[in-house]
Amino acid sequence: MTELNPASEDLEATNHAPEELPDDSPSGRLPLMDAATALAMLKEGQPLADVRIEKLTLQGEFTAPVIFKNVVLDRLTIKKAIFHEVVEFAKCTIYRARCERKSTFEKSFCMHACKLKGCIFSGLTIQGLARFDLSEFFGKGDFKYCVFQKDAKFWEVTCDGWFGFQHCEFHGLADLRSMSIGQGLTFNHCLFQKDVLFRGISIEKKLDFDVSHFDGMIDLSKAKLRDFVYLETISQGVRQQFAFANAVVDRMLIKPKQIEGRLASENTGDHELAMREYGLLKAIFQTLHRFDEEDWAYYRFKVNQRKSKPRSWLKPWTKLAQICDLVFLDWGCGYGTNPGRAVVSALLAMLFFAVLYAIGYQHFEIDSPPIADLPADGIINRVVYSLMTTVSVFTSGFGGDQFNTAHGWVLIPLNIEALLGTLLWGLFVVAFSRKVIR
Repeated sequence: MTELNPASEDLEATNHAPEELPDDSPSGRLPLMDAATALAMLKEGQPLADVRIEKLTLQGEFTAPVIFKNVVLDRLTIKKAIFHEVVEFAKCTIYRARCERKSTFEKSFCMHACKLKGCIFSGLTIQGLARFDLSEFFGKGDFKYCVFQKDAKFWEVTCDGWFGFQHCEFHGLADLRSMSIGQGLTFNHCLFQKDVLFRGISIEKKLDFDVSHFDGMIDLSKAKLRDFVYLETISQGVRQQFAFANAVVDRMLIKPKQIEGRLASENTGDHELAMREYGLLKAIFQTLHRFDEEDWAYYRFKVNQRKSKPRSWLKPWTKLAQICDLVFLDWGCGYGTNPGRAVVSALLAMLFFAVLYAIGYQHFEIDSPPIADLPADGIINRVVYSLMTTVSVFTSGFGGDQFNTAHGWVLIPLNIEALLGTLLWGLFVVAFSRKVIR
């Protein structure tokens, strides 16, 4: 007689014994129900509770509600099934579930507080509410070619591995708040027609949106994202917006043109919140050494900071401060981020004062006109003298000779231009130095 190898016996027992979840789910303690008996009861609309079922296949039409409560399902298969009533799995433990072919859920599909291991959801069309809240995925969580016609709620779902959606469509709200992902979360060629909520989500590795399309808001408020966030390759609808309030993220790949005009807080007039969100974006761009994008975020930060300060005509100095902030710091140099803007502002200012000097040409004591061959008070001599005067006053300030040769009302624009020139050149030096030093 051939003697059995104890090692082979152990291996065979391992292959046939039901898997245990990490929390030692007591799958063997529940009575075993035959799959055929379970299917017959489901067809009659009877709920299944406190049993263990192996190799159950849901196929064909189900006209009654399909209810599982505290059921252990090993190798559940759903293929070519049509469910006319609600389908609910409550506090169930599910091993190796497979959705092999397209199935339709005409009403809600609920997996509330379930434990799932090695499950793949593919080809599901859920016409009602989809709920996976408080469920735990052990290993990977895969959703492929699924269509969620109404809201899909993954609130407080936990997964110790990778969680991914491929070629899925979300026509209602996608609620992924407070999810906890041990590895990464990926979206590949997905469509989101309404808001996507990631508030409070925690992801240890990357959050990748690949080439997905978004028509609603991407809300990353209070999200804890410890690795890269990939947003550069998404496509955006006309009404798509972002929210980053109090997010914890250091490395997010996104372009300013994707955010411009799409920050929800800024669009709703909450400039204080928008200021904080642009501050976060500035820190992210600085971490990634993308300094042009950092300048853009800093500029938007300062604009919203200005708009967030309380102003009142009862306190006219606050209005004056706002105007000076706008004219000198914003228009003048883009809050130190745009030296070219300072140059343009200087040229426009000099052109404006040149027009004033040309009008008040007779208020200057001119010993000899700039062009002696032309009439002293002709249009050409007026233009040339006014241009020479404005450049001299703007660059040299109060040290120019024009103050000694002028009289009457032109002394007012001369003084204003001298002061303005000093300020604008100072702003140019600051902005230019900031660019070069960095």
